[in-house]
Amino acid sequence: MRRDEKQRAHIYEAARPREWTQRQLAGDLLERAFAGSARALLMGALSARKATKEELAEMRKLLDEHRKGDK
Repeated sequence: MRRDEKQRAHIYEAARPREWTQRQLAGDLLERAFAGSARALLMGALSARKATKEELAEMRKLLDEHRKGDK
């Protein structure tokens, strides 16, 4: 966090982008709770709450894009 002390009230803002924070948290959760298993993480997320058809389609798209990037 950074703060601006020029004014009487302090204004705080994130020092890192949201995506960076989410990636760090996801990586930590993956290692701590799922022993590094992306499959177990995904299955845990899907069993916790039913995904919409749109969310599932987006996941399939992201997985396909990720697979193409590995080649």
